[in-house]
Amino acid sequence: MDQNLLLMIIQIIIIVVLFIVIVFMLRQNISIRHERRIGRYSIEPIKSESLSVFDNLSIKYLKFIKRIRKILLKSNLIKRISRRYEKYTLFGKDTVAVDYIAHKLIIAITFVLLTVFSQVLQTRLVTLFELLFNFILGYYILDIYLIYRNKMRIKKIENEMLRAIIIMNNAFKAGKSTMQAVLIASEELPEPISDEFKKIYQDLKYGLGVDVVFERFAKRINIEEARYISSSLTILNKTGGNIVKVFDSIEKTLFDKKKLKEELRNLTVSSNLVVKVLMFVPFIFVGIIYILNPNYFDPLFASTLGYFVLFVIFVMVIVYIWFLQKIMKVKV
Repeated sequence: MDQNLLLMIIQIIIIVVLFIVIVFMLRQNISIRHERRIGRYSIEPIKSESLSVFDNLSIKYLKFIKRIRKILLKSNLIKRISRRYEKYTLFGKDTVAVDYIAHKLIIAITFVLLTVFSQVLQTRLVTLFELLFNFILGYYILDIYLIYRNKMRIKKIENEMLRAIIIMNNAFKAGKSTMQAVLIASEELPEPISDEFKKIYQDLKYGLGVDVVFERFAKRINIEEARYISSSLTILNKTGGNIVKVFDSIEKTLFDKKKLKEELRNLTVSSNLVVKVLMFVPFIFVGIIYILNPNYFDPLFASTLGYFVLFVIFVMVIVYIWFLQKIMKVKV
C-alpha cells in the first residue's frame, strides 16, 4: 500500500510538472503572438543578445529535431507517411511535415521511459504489452492535438471568409487584378486565413491558373465556402463574365449563410449546453467512484486485461462524444 501511495504521489507530481510546462509554453506562444501584433506600432527597445533558459532549450530542441529530420528523410516510407501532415505546416515557418513524425517518436519514447520508471518504483517487470500500449498512446497523442488545432484553424478561416470576399470584391471594383486582390487580402486579413492567401499568391506567382489555385485552396481547408468560390471561379474562367458581379453574388450568399448560422446558434444554445454537460457526465461519474473507493479501479492497472479494458473504455468515450456532437450538428 505504501508503494502504491508513493507511486501515486510521483505520478501526480509528474503530471503537474508536465501540465505546468505545457501551460508555460502556451502562454509563451501567446505572448510572442501579441508582441508581434503590436510590435509594428511601438518603438523597438534596445535589443538584448542574452537568451532565456526557455529560449535556449527551444533552440537546442529544434536543432535536435533537424538532426532527426535528416535521418528520417532517408526513408521513403517515412516520406510517404509525412505527406498527411503537410496540411498542418504553416506558411513561412521552418517546420516541415516530417518534423511531426520526429515529435511523435520523441513523445512515444518519453511515454515508454515514464512507464519503465513507474514500474521500477513498484519493483516489478514491465510487460511487452505495457511498453507497446504506451508507445502507441504517446505516438498518436500528438495527432489529437494537431487535429484539434487544425479544426480550430479552419473554424477561424471559415469565420473570416466573408471578410476576405469583401476585400477582394472591393479590390476588383477598384480595377485591381486577381493577383493584386489576393495580395491585398493577404496583407489585410488576420492569421490564419492570411497564410492561406499568401499560399494562393505564391501559386499565382508561379504561373498557375486562378481556378487551379483556388481549387487547391478549397482542398486544403475543405469548407463549403471555399468550394463554392472555387467552383464559381472555374465556371467564370471557362465561360467568361464579369468578376465583380460574380463576387457580389458570392458576397451576398456568404452573408446570408452567416446570418442563418447565427440564428441557428442562438436557437440551439440551450441544447448545446445539455450536450456539453452530457460529455462530462462519464468523467464526473468516475471521479465520484474514485472519491468513494480509491482502490476500485486498481484491477484495471494490475493486468494486461485491465489495460485492454481501459483502451476499450477510451474508445467508447470517444465514440460517445462524437455521437453527441453529430446529433447536435446542423448543416446550413
